[in-house]
Formats: sequence, structure tokens, C-alpha cells
Amino acid sequence: MANSLKRIEKSRDKQFQDRCLYYMYEQADIIFEQTAPDADDLLLAKALWAGQVKSEDMARIVMTNTTVGGKIDTDTDVPDSDIEYTVKTDNKFHDLALAYKSAGLIGV
Repeated sequence: MANSLKRIEKSRDKQFQDRCLYYMYEQADIIFEQTAPDADDLLLAKALWAGQVKSEDMARIVMTNTTVGGKIDTDTDVPDSDIEYTVKTDNKFHDLALAYKSAGLIGV
């Protein structure tokens, strides 16, 4: 079962935020290099580089991955490879883009 208090605390941890931010920036770079990127991903990539995406939100979306969240719940270190996988392969970058767009935080 998810431990909400541990996840709240971890989402506020500056070091964890920075690690998530690093892989979000890497994914934004990948999106900028694409010839036909997903429109929502492109909006988030632009907002990220403009400093309009909260670090805590990036940490929270990464924690929705079962592996990452489970490690946080059990006080196990989360390796960078898990964060990178979550952002890039598990597509949490896109999930955050959709959440920000739905909330009206990014858009045309």
C-alpha cells in the first residue's frame, strides 16, 4: 500500500527533485530534436525550459511509477536508472504534460 506521508516528504526533497528534473530536461532535449514531436510533450518541454514547471510536480509524477513509489514506501534508495526509466520509457513526461494541459498550466 502506498505510504502517502513518505511520498509527500520525498516530493519535497530537493535532491530527489533535482534528480527528477535532470531526466525531465533530458527528455525535453529529445523532444526538441524530434521532427514531429507530440504537441503536449512539446508544450511541456517549452514550459520546463522556461522555468514554469514545479520541481515538486515532477517528483510527484515520477513517484506514480510502481517501482519508484514502492521503493519510497519502503525507504529504499531509488537509483537514477529507475527515475530515467520512469520519465522516458514509462512516459511520465507525457503524463505530466497532459496533467499540466488539463489544469490550464500549459497551452497555446
